[in-house]
Amino acid sequence: MDRFPYFMSRKTALRIMTWNVQGADNPALLNMLNELVKVNNPRVLVLMETHISGDIAQRVCDRIHFSGKTWVEAEGFSRGIWLFWHYEIVNITPIIHHSQHITIEIAKRGELPWYISAVYASLDTLKKEELWEDLEIFSRTNDRPWLTMGDFNVTRFLHERNGDKMRRRCNRFNSWLEKNNLIDLDYSGLDFTLSIGHSVQTRKWARLDQAICNSSWRTMFA
Repeated sequence: MDRFPYFMSRKTALRIMTWNVQGADNPALLNMLNELVKVNNPRVLVLMETHISGDIAQRVCDRIHFSGKTWVEAEGFSRGIWLFWHYEIVNITPIIHHSQHITIEIAKRGELPWYISAVYASLDTLKKEELWEDLEIFSRTNDRPWLTMGDFNVTRFLHERNGDKMRRRCNRFNSWLEKNNLIDLDYSGLDFTLSIGHSVQTRKWARLDQAICNSSWRTMFA
């Protein structure tokens, strides 16, 4: 138990766990995932960058013990978003299946519904702009509480990455957040969510994972 992170929350809270797994067809990863689920008991689970699709994806999904599931297929051996939930506890209606996000309506039984967008953004700048435009359209046409979370493949500030300083991309992302009146929910724990490289000279790190919401979601879950 000590080897796995535990995220404290109120007993009445709806726990959501999201993880960029960088390939889901791995027995060791599935064992670790099942331990994390056992320890934290999330009601909703999102896996990103699963890298598999079709019958193989179906077999892996069957080993992840949630009663409800939906997904966006991987493209070749990259991408892929899977979303799981316990339908005995939460009602979920998928709304959008996009190559870079799944957007759903969610409600605990007996409570008001709201929205989640589970995001895995492309590294391609033009495709990322497409994602932001799609989410912006959704935001303008839906006024319920809305949480968007996942791997945005961009940082808000220069200190959130080392190596290449992508000031223009940071500014563009912050402008998009401000334009759509979205709130960064911040984080606790490690400063970076990605670390790659095999030596001090090649090591790069960044905080690419974000949780962002609109004001009505922030009020609903104060």
